[in-house]
Amino acid sequence: IIAFAKSRKYEIMSLNMQTNQMIRSFLFRQYDEILKTPGILSRLLGNKIPLFSLFVVGVFYEGLSSFCMARRTQDDIWITRGNAALAFIQHWSNLAPRNFENKLLLLEAEKYFTVDDSYQAQKCYEDAIRSAQTHQFIHEEAISHELAGLFYLDKGQHDKSRQSLSRSIGCFKLWGASAVVERLSTFIRDSFE
Repeated sequence: IIAFAKSRKYEIMSLNMQTNQMIRSFLFRQYDEILKTPGILSRLLGNKIPLFSLFVVGVFYEGLSSFCMARRTQDDIWITRGNAALAFIQHWSNLAPRNFENKLLLLEAEKYFTVDDSYQAQKCYEDAIRSAQTHQFIHEEAISHELAGLFYLDKGQHDKSRQSLSRSIGCFKLWGASAVVERLSTFIRDSFE
């Protein structure tokens, strides 16, 4: 029993580190690190690890990262991972809508962006932002504004992109994420000036 407990403790610690790596890689757009990070959801389901809230949030970031990587690499494995994360968060959104509605909407927006359904993507980005505001998730409002800004930039809507990215910076400042604010400020400067 002790050996089993030790192996489970190691598994939990390892998944905790992997989850933190996924979140950090996404927030700082470290694409090479995302490519190297194994799937969180597959580990959760495959190893019957206790479901801590950090791991559920990790699956959310895995989904965001996966849809981003699908657009960058055109590799279907990333869409599959993104869809699996979306289905997982859908389940949690049904159980706890206040905590997961905005996450689900943002994953849906990213999926629609990935499959080039601009109308649905824009609607879901707007809904994700509203939900994050309503439920006071300032950091997820920031992420929603940023991803919407990247979507608008991709679609050639530069004014909307700049506006959304600027709102993202404001939210990240309120959250205290100065390094992310610096990254985004540099991106805006490089993209629009």
